[in-house]
Amino acid sequence: MKKSSYILLCVVFIVFGVFFVTEIWASLSHHIGNLTKWFGNHKRSYYPWFLWFTLGAIVFPIMNRYLRKNIEMIKTFTHELTHGITALLTFRRIHSFHAEEKQGVIYTSGSEKTRFLVTLAPYCFPIYTFPLLILRCLVMKPLMPIMDILIGFTVGLHIVCFKEQTGNHQTDITSHPLYFSYIYIITVLLFDICLILLSYEPALNIFYAFKTMGIDLWAAISSLWR
Repeated sequence: MKKSSYILLCVVFIVFGVFFVTEIWASLSHHIGNLTKWFGNHKRSYYPWFLWFTLGAIVFPIMNRYLRKNIEMIKTFTHELTHGITALLTFRRIHSFHAEEKQGVIYTSGSEKTRFLVTLAPYCFPIYTFPLLILRCLVMKPLMPIMDILIGFTVGLHIVCFKEQTGNHQTDITSHPLYFSYIYIITVLLFDICLILLSYEPALNIFYAFKTMGIDLWAAISSLWR
Protein backbone atom coordinates (compact mmCIF):
# COMPACT_ATOMS: atom_id res chain seq x y z
CA MET A 1 0.00 0.00 0.00
CA LYS A 2 0.99 3.62 -0.44
CA LYS A 3 2.18 5.69 2.49
CA SER A 4 -0.94 7.86 2.28
CA SER A 5 -3.10 4.74 2.64
CA TYR A 6 -1.21 3.66 5.74
CA ILE A 7 -1.62 7.11 7.30
CA LEU A 8 -5.34 7.25 6.48
CA LEU A 9 -5.91 3.81 8.00
CA CYS A 10 -3.98 4.84 11.12
CA VAL A 11 -6.30 7.82 11.59
CA VAL A 12 -9.31 5.51 11.30
CA PHE A 13 -7.77 3.02 13.76
CA ILE A 14 -7.04 5.77 16.28
CA VAL A 15 -10.64 7.01 16.11
CA PHE A 16 -11.94 3.49 16.67
CA GLY A 17 -9.38 3.02 19.44
CA VAL A 18 -10.74 6.04 21.30
CA PHE A 19 -14.26 4.65 20.91
CA PHE A 20 -13.19 1.25 22.29
CA VAL A 21 -11.55 2.93 25.28
CA THR A 22 -14.81 4.69 26.16
CA GLU A 23 -16.69 1.39 25.84
CA ILE A 24 -14.15 -0.39 28.04
CA TRP A 25 -14.41 2.33 30.67
CA ALA A 26 -18.22 2.13 30.73
CA SER A 27 -18.20 -1.68 30.91
CA LEU A 28 -15.58 -1.70 33.65
CA SER A 29 -17.72 0.70 35.64
CA HIS A 30 -20.64 -1.72 35.40
CA HIS A 31 -18.51 -4.69 36.38
CA ILE A 32 -16.98 -2.85 39.35
CA GLY A 33 -20.47 -1.91 40.50
CA ASN A 34 -21.57 -5.54 40.31
CA LEU A 35 -18.38 -6.62 42.04
CA THR A 36 -19.12 -4.40 45.04
CA LYS A 37 -22.55 -6.01 45.25
CA TRP A 38 -20.97 -9.45 45.20
CA PHE A 39 -18.63 -8.54 48.04
CA GLY A 40 -21.63 -7.21 49.90
CA ASN A 41 -24.78 -9.16 50.62
CA HIS A 42 -25.90 -9.89 47.06
CA LYS A 43 -23.78 -12.91 46.16
CA ARG A 44 -26.75 -14.85 44.84
CA SER A 45 -27.71 -12.07 42.42
CA TYR A 46 -24.34 -11.90 40.69
CA TYR A 47 -22.35 -14.72 39.10
CA PRO A 48 -18.62 -14.18 39.90
CA TRP A 49 -17.34 -14.96 36.40
CA PHE A 50 -14.14 -13.00 37.09
CA LEU A 51 -12.98 -15.59 39.64
CA TRP A 52 -13.12 -18.47 37.16
CA PHE A 53 -11.85 -16.35 34.28
CA THR A 54 -8.87 -15.15 36.31
CA LEU A 55 -8.11 -18.69 37.46
CA GLY A 56 -7.95 -19.86 33.86
CA ALA A 57 -5.89 -16.84 32.80
CA ILE A 58 -3.10 -17.55 35.32
CA VAL A 59 -2.96 -21.30 34.61
CA PHE A 60 -1.34 -21.01 31.19
CA PRO A 61 1.50 -18.67 32.26
CA ILE A 62 2.29 -21.13 35.07
CA MET A 63 2.26 -24.03 32.62
CA ASN A 64 4.44 -22.04 30.25
CA ARG A 65 6.98 -21.49 33.01
CA TYR A 66 7.30 -25.10 34.11
CA LEU A 67 6.39 -27.00 30.93
CA ARG A 68 7.90 -24.59 28.45
CA LYS A 69 9.52 -27.17 26.15
CA ASN A 70 6.25 -29.05 25.78
CA ILE A 71 4.24 -25.91 25.10
CA GLU A 72 6.45 -24.31 22.43
CA MET A 73 4.71 -26.29 19.70
CA ILE A 74 1.29 -25.13 20.91
CA LYS A 75 2.34 -21.49 20.73
CA THR A 76 3.91 -21.83 17.30
CA PHE A 77 0.94 -23.78 15.94
CA THR A 78 -1.48 -21.17 17.35
CA HIS A 79 0.51 -18.38 15.70
CA GLU A 80 0.40 -20.02 12.26
CA LEU A 81 -3.21 -21.14 12.72
CA THR A 82 -4.23 -17.54 13.34
CA HIS A 83 -2.53 -16.54 10.08
CA GLY A 84 -4.39 -19.33 8.31
CA ILE A 85 -7.88 -18.65 9.68
CA THR A 86 -7.54 -14.92 9.00
CA ALA A 87 -6.42 -15.71 5.46
CA LEU A 88 -9.56 -17.80 4.94
CA LEU A 89 -11.78 -15.10 6.43
CA THR A 90 -10.27 -12.52 4.05
CA PHE A 91 -10.65 -14.85 1.05
CA ARG A 92 -6.95 -15.40 0.54
CA ARG A 93 -5.58 -18.65 -0.84
CA ILE A 94 -3.41 -20.82 1.43
CA HIS A 95 -0.57 -22.58 -0.40
CA SER A 96 1.26 -24.22 2.51
CA PHE A 97 1.17 -24.47 6.31
CA HIS A 98 4.06 -25.62 8.47
CA ALA A 99 4.65 -25.43 12.23
CA GLU A 100 7.50 -26.81 14.31
CA GLU A 101 8.56 -26.39 17.93
CA LYS A 102 10.09 -22.92 17.55
CA GLN A 103 9.37 -21.91 13.98
CA GLY A 104 6.58 -21.99 11.47
CA VAL A 105 5.55 -20.53 8.15
CA ILE A 106 2.43 -20.16 6.06
CA TYR A 107 2.23 -18.98 2.47
CA THR A 108 -0.89 -17.23 1.19
CA SER A 109 -1.80 -15.19 -1.85
CA GLY A 110 -4.51 -12.65 -2.52
CA SER A 111 -5.23 -8.96 -2.47
CA GLU A 112 -2.39 -6.80 -1.18
CA LYS A 113 -4.98 -4.65 0.58
CA THR A 114 -5.87 -7.48 2.98
CA ARG A 115 -2.34 -8.73 3.62
CA PHE A 116 -1.88 -6.72 6.83
CA LEU A 117 -4.97 -8.39 8.30
CA VAL A 118 -3.27 -11.77 7.92
CA THR A 119 0.30 -10.84 8.85
CA LEU A 120 -0.67 -8.97 12.05
CA ALA A 121 -3.51 -11.25 13.19
CA PRO A 122 -1.51 -13.45 15.64
CA TYR A 123 -0.52 -10.43 17.71
CA CYS A 124 -4.04 -9.13 18.32
CA PHE A 125 -6.55 -11.91 17.66
CA PRO A 126 -7.08 -14.51 20.42
CA ILE A 127 -8.07 -17.26 18.05
CA TYR A 128 -9.54 -19.64 20.65
CA THR A 129 -11.29 -17.08 22.85
CA PHE A 130 -14.08 -15.89 20.57
CA PRO A 131 -15.31 -19.37 19.54
CA LEU A 132 -15.52 -20.26 23.24
CA LEU A 133 -17.47 -17.07 23.94
CA ILE A 134 -19.95 -18.21 21.28
CA LEU A 135 -20.19 -21.68 22.81
CA ARG A 136 -20.71 -20.06 26.21
CA CYS A 137 -24.14 -18.98 25.01
CA LEU A 138 -25.17 -22.64 24.83
CA VAL A 139 -23.70 -23.80 28.14
CA MET A 140 -25.98 -24.60 31.07
CA LYS A 141 -25.45 -22.55 34.22
CA PRO A 142 -23.89 -25.39 36.32
CA LEU A 143 -21.15 -25.76 33.66
CA MET A 144 -20.50 -22.03 33.31
CA PRO A 145 -17.45 -21.97 35.66
CA ILE A 146 -15.70 -24.61 33.54
CA MET A 147 -16.35 -22.64 30.38
CA ASP A 148 -15.08 -19.42 31.98
CA ILE A 149 -11.90 -21.18 33.13
CA LEU A 150 -11.33 -22.32 29.54
CA ILE A 151 -11.95 -18.82 28.19
CA GLY A 152 -9.53 -17.38 30.74
CA PHE A 153 -7.01 -20.06 29.75
CA THR A 154 -7.15 -18.98 26.10
CA VAL A 155 -6.66 -15.35 27.13
CA GLY A 156 -3.63 -16.40 29.19
CA LEU A 157 -2.29 -18.22 26.14
CA HIS A 158 -2.68 -15.11 24.00
CA ILE A 159 -1.01 -12.90 26.62
CA VAL A 160 2.02 -15.24 26.76
CA CYS A 161 2.22 -15.47 22.97
CA PHE A 162 1.90 -11.69 22.65
CA LYS A 163 4.67 -11.09 25.17
CA GLU A 164 7.06 -13.58 23.55
CA GLN A 165 6.29 -13.05 19.88
CA THR A 166 5.59 -9.34 19.48
CA GLY A 167 8.55 -7.15 18.53
CA ASN A 168 10.58 -5.63 15.74
CA HIS A 169 12.28 -8.98 15.18
CA GLN A 170 9.08 -10.23 13.56
CA THR A 171 8.94 -9.82 9.78
CA ASP A 172 5.14 -9.84 10.11
CA ILE A 173 5.43 -6.49 11.87
CA THR A 174 8.32 -4.97 9.94
CA SER A 175 6.75 -5.80 6.56
CA HIS A 176 4.57 -2.73 7.18
CA PRO A 177 5.56 0.68 8.60
CA LEU A 178 6.13 0.15 12.32
CA TYR A 179 3.76 2.94 13.34
CA PHE A 180 1.01 1.30 11.30
CA SER A 181 1.61 -2.20 12.66
CA TYR A 182 1.56 -1.14 16.31
CA ILE A 183 -1.41 1.23 15.97
CA TYR A 184 -3.40 -1.54 14.30
CA ILE A 185 -2.38 -4.13 16.92
CA ILE A 186 -3.29 -1.82 19.82
CA THR A 187 -6.63 -0.92 18.24
CA VAL A 188 -7.63 -4.55 17.74
CA LEU A 189 -6.49 -5.46 21.26
CA LEU A 190 -8.75 -2.70 22.60
CA PHE A 191 -11.56 -4.19 20.52
CA ASP A 192 -10.84 -7.62 22.04
CA ILE A 193 -10.95 -6.29 25.59
CA CYS A 194 -14.16 -4.39 24.87
CA LEU A 195 -15.87 -7.41 23.34
CA ILE A 196 -14.87 -9.73 26.19
CA LEU A 197 -16.01 -7.31 28.89
CA LEU A 198 -19.34 -6.66 27.16
CA SER A 199 -19.85 -10.40 26.65
CA TYR A 200 -19.74 -10.80 30.44
CA GLU A 201 -22.25 -8.06 31.16
CA PRO A 202 -25.25 -9.49 33.06
CA ALA A 203 -27.85 -10.91 30.64
CA LEU A 204 -25.53 -10.29 27.67
CA ASN A 205 -23.38 -12.51 25.46
CA ILE A 206 -20.96 -12.07 22.56
CA PHE A 207 -23.77 -11.45 20.05
CA TYR A 208 -25.37 -8.78 22.18
CA ALA A 209 -21.89 -7.36 22.76
CA PHE A 210 -21.52 -6.81 19.01
CA LYS A 211 -25.00 -5.28 18.93
CA THR A 212 -24.21 -2.99 21.87
CA MET A 213 -20.98 -1.78 20.28
CA GLY A 214 -22.78 -1.16 16.99
CA ILE A 215 -25.53 0.87 18.65
CA ASP A 216 -23.05 2.89 20.70
CA LEU A 217 -20.86 3.49 17.63
CA TRP A 218 -23.83 4.70 15.62
CA ALA A 219 -24.90 6.98 18.48
CA ALA A 220 -21.36 8.42 18.64
CA ILE A 221 -21.30 9.04 14.88
CA SER A 222 -24.78 10.56 14.90
CA SER A 223 -23.83 12.94 17.71
CA LEU A 224 -21.07 14.40 15.54
CA TRP A 225 -23.62 15.60 12.99
CA ARG A 226 -25.91 17.30 15.48
